[in-house]
Amino acid sequence: MRILYVLQNYYPSIGGTQILFQNIAENCHVTYHDECIVYTTDSYIGPDKKWFREIEKKTEVINGITIHRFSFFQFYYWTFSKIIKALKLLHIPVPEIISRYRSGPCSPSLIKAINETDADVILASSCSYLYMLYPLWRNKLKNPKPFVFQGAVHFSDDPTHHALFNKTLQAIKASDYYLANTEYEKERLVGLGVPENIIVVTGIAVDMDLYMNGDKQYYRKLFGLNEEDILIGYIGRIEPTKGIDVLVAAINELKQEGVNLHLVIAGFKSIYSVELENYIAALGGIEKLQIHFLYDIAVSEKVDLYHALDIYVLPSINESFGMVFLEAWSCKKPVIGADIGAIRSVIHNGVDGLLMKPNDFMDLAQKIKFLMNDRDTRLQFGMNGFKKTAENYTWPIVTKKYRDVLLMAKEKFYS
Repeated sequence: MRILYVLQNYYPSIGGTQILFQNIAENCHVTYHDECIVYTTDSYIGPDKKWFREIEKKTEVINGITIHRFSFFQFYYWTFSKIIKALKLLHIPVPEIISRYRSGPCSPSLIKAINETDADVILASSCSYLYMLYPLWRNKLKNPKPFVFQGAVHFSDDPTHHALFNKTLQAIKASDYYLANTEYEKERLVGLGVPENIIVVTGIAVDMDLYMNGDKQYYRKLFGLNEEDILIGYIGRIEPTKGIDVLVAAINELKQEGVNLHLVIAGFKSIYSVELENYIAALGGIEKLQIHFLYDIAVSEKVDLYHALDIYVLPSINESFGMVFLEAWSCKKPVIGADIGAIRSVIHNGVDGLLMKPNDFMDLAQKIKFLMNDRDTRLQFGMNGFKKTAENYTWPIVTKKYRDVLLMAKEKFYS
């Protein structure tokens, strides 16, 4: 089967969607001998011109996957951003078309290549991008293709917040199939009128073999920790939506109660890193709070860090799944996540982790304290998460789910 994957960013860009699609494509190529092609932009990140970093190689083959990278216009991002800001200040509703084009990518060459593809089927992600509207115009093409929509929609718990443009929702309904990360995502889409029979819940995956073995002592020694010291960790993108400030506030609260623990924050350095460091300084500084920052660490170093942790925490209220939970569970670590729809579909509260009240640092502090004081529960949660990951979220399992849907889309479209 000849499969075209379309997404905003691809390796060497790093992120949840990039990791997911790279592994799905490479597993399809190796296991099923599919011909896999990726169409993406020539950027490490999205359309934000201020932080744009170009990937120089426009066409290359990585692990058997042919990648074509397309340039895109950037001026519109700031133009539309300013328009949106002005309209909000004037309390004028922002027209959807402005918001959609701000999301981009505005790349005529990418759209042209998608329209002219000779692939058997198209699999694309994520929900807000312009190329995801392909199902709405494909019938005007000479050679339209079956289309599978992987949305990774970040639904909040507010039922009035749809999180989707109207055009995007139309495109989902016009797709042959939709791949949902969680049951919660499926429920919300059905509530918005998407036919239930086109939605398949696949979850995401992790390479457990990569994470199982790590040097637990490396970072504990680096941080000067004793065996009985508790190390809390956040590993992921350092950005405002991840709720890292809530975690820091919880640590500060525990410190004021006289609790002895350490926190490590690891991820790629960003402009928010500076804001976060300033926030910590205002609370007393990293030394007083015993907070350690690790920036731009390699995958092997990340594995060692997971093994050094006693508890992994992701306070984010803006997730479609939370791949980091699978990484932590692969290292047999207990987790704490926000009690929101998508995360409730991943963490079994009281079995493999704990759910905290969203944005509530006091509640998070109590959840951390509970696990700190109960080593047996920490070990049991970690083992339960490990077993769940092995049974549901490995690459062979999830790749087969994806590929089965691609085959179903072909059969449905051409029948």
